[in-house]
Amino acid sequence: MNILNWAMGLGTQLLTWIIRPRNLGIALFSGSSLFLLKISGGFSFKAQGIAGIVNAFEFSTADGLPGYLMPPLVYLACATWFIGLSMIIWNQWREWKEADTRRILVLEMRGLVDSSDKPLINAIPRSLVGRRVDCLVDVRRYLVGEHPNVGEALKELSHIQRQIRQARGDTARADVQVVAGGVMQVPLLFYAGTLLDDEGNVLLLEWERTKGDWKQLLDADDTDRFNTDGLENIGDAKEIVLAVSASYVAASADIAATFPGMPVVHMARPNPQPNSLWSEDTQAALTQQFLQMLGALANRGVEMVHLVLVAPASLAIRLGKAYDHRNMPKVRCYQREQGHTPPYPWSIEMPAATQPVAHLVTPTPVLN
Repeated sequence: MNILNWAMGLGTQLLTWIIRPRNLGIALFSGSSLFLLKISGGFSFKAQGIAGIVNAFEFSTADGLPGYLMPPLVYLACATWFIGLSMIIWNQWREWKEADTRRILVLEMRGLVDSSDKPLINAIPRSLVGRRVDCLVDVRRYLVGEHPNVGEALKELSHIQRQIRQARGDTARADVQVVAGGVMQVPLLFYAGTLLDDEGNVLLLEWERTKGDWKQLLDADDTDRFNTDGLENIGDAKEIVLAVSASYVAASADIAATFPGMPVVHMARPNPQPNSLWSEDTQAALTQQFLQMLGALANRGVEMVHLVLVAPASLAIRLGKAYDHRNMPKVRCYQREQGHTPPYPWSIEMPAATQPVAHLVTPTPVLN
C-alpha cells in the first residue's frame, strides 16, 4: 500500500511538472520544431506572395504520406511552433518580473551541525521564484562545550520575527515566501516555530543526515500516526509529562528519573526511526494529533505540559508553529543530555498569554 501511495504521488508530481505553463511552452516549441525538421526533406518551400499563401508549400510524397495531408500538418506545426515560442517568451518575462518583486526569506538555524558548506539558501527549489534573502541564525558559539549558554542562544532566536520583518521591508506579504530549516536542540527549534506562527505558509526543509544536505518533504503520506497511551491516568493533575516519539522512542527511564511520580502521556509512531519522516502530509497529520492532545489536556484542567519531544527538526518547528498559547496549557520543551543528572537538565518555557516572552528553566519541576 505504501509503495502504491508513493507511486501515485510521484506520478501526480510528474504530471504537474510536465503540464505547468513553462514546460508546456517548451514541449510545444520543441515538438513542432522536430516535426518541421523531420519533414523538411520531403517538401520544397516556394514563396508565392501573400495572396497565394495557401499554395506556399509544395510537397513531395517520397515518405509515403499523401500530399494533400501535408499542408494542414505543416500549418498546424507552424502555429504550434509560434504558440510555444510565445509561451516561452511570456513565461520568461513573467518570471523575470516576479523575481524582481517577490522575496524568498531563507531562515537557516545552526546550533549543532556546521552546514556552511551546504547552506539552506542554495537548496531552495527552483519552483520558488523571487529574490533570495539570507536570514541565517547561527548560535553554535553559545551551545558548544560542557556548559552551553542556552540563555544567549534564546536571545538570538528571539530576534527572528524582527529579522524577517526587516528582510520583508515594504514587500506585500503575498509576495513573500519564508523557507525554514535547522539543525539545533529540539526546545530551541520548537520555540523558533512559535515565532513563525504569524508567517502563514512556511516551507520547511530537513537536513538529510546520511548525505549531509537539505531535502524537501516530498514523499507520499505513509499513513503512520501517533498511538496514544496514558491519557486516562492523569486524574486531576495540573502538570503532566507529554512524551512524543516521532524519530526515536522517548527514554522512559530518563523521564522517570527527571519527573518522578508525575503522570506521563505518551504519543508514539509505530517503530519510530531517524531520518524517515519525509512526507509533508504525514507531518501535518501528526501535528493535528498533537494539537488535539493539547486540547484534550486543557479540557481536563492541565495547566502545564512538560514536553519531551523526540522528532526531526522540521516536525519540531511545525509543532511549535501550530502551538496556540492563548487556548492551550503552558508548555516547557526539554533537552535530553545523555549521562547527565537529571537526564533532562533544562527546558524552554514557551510564551504564554500571561508571559509573552520565552525563558530558560533549569530546575527540576516541582510536583503536585
